Parts: sequence; structure tokens; C-alpha cells
Amino acid sequence: MADGVNSPAPQRAERFGGIGRALSSRDYRLYALGHFLHVHGWWGNRVAVGWLTWQLTGSNKWVGIMTLAAMVPIMVVAPLAGAVADRYGHRRTAMTAGMCGAVILSIIAVLALTGEITLHLLLALTIIQGLLFGLEFPARQALIPILVGKANIAAAVAFNSTTFQLGAFLGPALAAFLISTFNPGASILVYAGTTLWMFFMLFLIRLEKPVPREGGAASLVSDMRAGFGYVWNEKVLRYLLIATITPGFFLRPYIDLLPGFADDVFNRGEVGLGMLNSASGFGALAISLWLLIRGKSQGLVIILAASAVLTGLSLIGFTQVSVFTFALPVLAVTAGALLAAQVSAYSLVQTFTASEMRGRVIAINIAINMGGPALGAFVIGWFGDIIGLTNSVAVASIVALGILVFVVPALMRRRQTIEAEGT
Repeated sequence: MADGVNSPAPQRAERFGGIGRALSSRDYRLYALGHFLHVHGWWGNRVAVGWLTWQLTGSNKWVGIMTLAAMVPIMVVAPLAGAVADRYGHRRTAMTAGMCGAVILSIIAVLALTGEITLHLLLALTIIQGLLFGLEFPARQALIPILVGKANIAAAVAFNSTTFQLGAFLGPALAAFLISTFNPGASILVYAGTTLWMFFMLFLIRLEKPVPREGGAASLVSDMRAGFGYVWNEKVLRYLLIATITPGFFLRPYIDLLPGFADDVFNRGEVGLGMLNSASGFGALAISLWLLIRGKSQGLVIILAASAVLTGLSLIGFTQVSVFTFALPVLAVTAGALLAAQVSAYSLVQTFTASEMRGRVIAINIAINMGGPALGAFVIGWFGDIIGLTNSVAVASIVALGILVFVVPALMRRRQTIEAEGT
């Protein structure tokens, strides 16, 4: 199949802006249906594993370590996953890794529900799950341009982000109910089920089978090197990835450290954790809906630059608020700004990348997006146990703003070149 939407978009789709264009493809509608439920499970699992770790240790440092165990394997395996997907097929790679991941999640859930889970067992299984997710997620994300066409990438990425943030709003609320009614294992089991649902939706998508390129392990290594070389030689991609990793490492880890804010800073326990996560999800959802309706590449560089700076400023404000009621709207602003920066950067990377390099570049971008925040959560959480969580998060935000002072002007000077690729 040629690079593009699998069928011409109906004219009536234009009446609905980005939403209509993103859903004009039958196969993307299947993808979106799977993604919609899957992200609710993903967010619920994230909350559940964080709270389970907190129950076992009561340590911000260990919450950061567990986040690291889930996400950093993605940094290791994602570049290989991109090469494998480009060579053997994005859909096949995503389906195989997703099915294996569902098995591991089911094991964790059963152990948690029966009270047999231990810290080190949870750590080991989380690492395995992280490796499998590192294979599945880049391959699945690389399907988006194939399903919707290059002109509709911004709308499709915004739609994915909207459903993702809806999951961030509802998933933690569902997780809080399941955790308080049963235990964290129930929320993890739901994620296993939604992973199987995503597998089924991918199974229903009709794509021509790719013709595997010849070559073994050595050729895959060459493919990986070519991917890194492509990113390094494209100055625009370099700056976009720096603009991705800076908020990712220094700002986004606040999400994983919310158990400490809920329990230690605000003394609100599980209910407070659910409210903080839901406030964060609500702010991100509102902005993602706006980006979805907007659905175009023009202006994304300005949105990326402004929202990245706003994220740092508002997160500093969140660390200085002592009243829980006031902290919720500040956190919503933080999450909305962070979401705008992430979606803008990701849309521009997908738009700018050549089709034959898509899997590898997306994999590198995902490795940064997933592994960077995990590493940041570990570092910020570790310092949080030493100097206090609020101080640690505030210092990280100041460092991020210092880096953005140099990155933002470089992006603005290349704005026309970057956005022209999406027209």
C-alpha cells in the first residue's frame, strides 16, 4: 500500500475539521477504537504500579526506580524495534509484542490480587513488561501515517492525544476505585484486558503484507545506525528532539511522583492521588481537544515553544501551593501546557520524517519520550528524598527553563522550514 490513507477521505469529513479527517480512514477508526480503551488501562496501570510500590516501600525513590524499570527498557529496545518494524512490518511487530505483554501484565495482576507480590518480583516483571512495550509501542505508532496519510498526521496525532488524555482523566479515577475496593492488582488486570483489545483491533486492520527485506542481525544493526545517522544529520530533527527531551526529563516526571505529593505534601492518600491525576488529565484533555479541532501543522512551532516554557513556570507554581484546592487548577494548567508541547513536537517529527525512516525515527522519539521521563523521575525522586519533593521538582523546572532559553530561538528561526513539511 502506498504511503497514505487507505481510502479517499469523504468530502463531508472536512466539515468536522481535524476530527473528521483523522477518522475518515476505516482502518484508523479501528486503530482509534483500540487505542481509546487501551489508554484507559495504561493510565490505570501506571497509577496502580506507583501506588503498589508506595505501599511496599513508602519511598519516593522507589517510586522513581519502578518508573525507571518500566520506561528505561524502552530506551534500550525501541531503536531495535523501529528497525524490526521497518523491516518486517509495523502491524506484525505490534501484535506479537502486545500479546506477550498482556501475559506479563496478567501475571503481575494475579500476584498482586493474591498478596504474593514482592518488591523485587514486581521490579523484575516490570522490566520485562517495559521491554515488550518498547517493541510494541513504536511499531504501533508508526502505523498512524500509513493509515491517515501525511497531510492528516497532525489531526491523527491530536486525536490519539485526546483519547490518551481522556484516559488520563478517567483512568486514574477508575484505578482509585479499583485500588480502594480491591487492590492495585485489579487495575493492572484491566490493563491486561485492554492490551488484548488493542491486539484484536490491529488484527482487524487490512494492510498489505510488507515484503521483508533480506538480511539478518547485522543488517538490523545497520538499519539502526542509519536511523541515528538520519536524525543526527537533520538539524531540524535534532532541535525537535532536544525540545522533546528537555520537558520530558525535567518536567513530565511530576506525573510519576504524584503519590508523594498526594500522601506526604497534601496528606490526602489514595483519594487525593486520584484527584491530582484527574486534574492533570482534565487540563491535558482540554488542550488536546483544542489541538484536535485545530488539526494542522501551521503554528505548531510557536505552540511548542510557548507551551514548553509555560509548563516550567506553572510547575514551579504547583510546588509552591500549599492548599490542595488551589493546587488542582495549577496542576491542570501544567498538564495542558505539557500536552501542547508534546503533541506539537511529536506531530512535527512525524511530518518531517521520510517514510522509509519512519519506524526508526519514531522509535528514537518514543525512546526519548518514555525513557527520559522515567530517568527524570528516578533522579528527581531520589533528590526528593534528600531535599524534599517540592524543592526537587522546582529545581528541575528551573533547569528546564534554562535549557529552553537556548532551544526556543533555534526552533523559531527554522519555523517556516519545519512547518512547510506539513502543508
